[in-house]
Amino acid sequence: MRGKLARPVREGVVGKRTSNAGTSLDGLPRGLDHFPSRSFAINTAWLTVVMLAVDLIAATQHLLLHGHLAKAEPKTLRYRLLHVAARMTRGQRRLWLRIQRCWPWAHDLAAAFARLATLPVPLG
Repeated sequence: MRGKLARPVREGVVGKRTSNAGTSLDGLPRGLDHFPSRSFAINTAWLTVVMLAVDLIAATQHLLLHGHLAKAEPKTLRYRLLHVAARMTRGQRRLWLRIQRCWPWAHDLAAAFARLATLPVPLG
């Protein structure tokens, strides 16, 4: 890069946000300011799926989780609960979820599944 000076970049700073379009009420970015396509129909479907995912995470936090995880950000839930190394097995006419005991949040995930099992089945 002869003749051009590289701009210094501060660690952790990507760029200045000029609008609040992709932020939530707490001011954290959520990525909703960048749609995946130029097509309105594709963006409508994508936004519908995103809204369903947000509703599922909110319902899971409200019904199944307690303590810090009940108020955690989606990124934290992804890291601690959704990306767990586990194995589903069948035996004794049941499905078993085998979670490694050394996983730091194994107890929280097992408690969430136990709470899920106690919820009444919706009639519909």
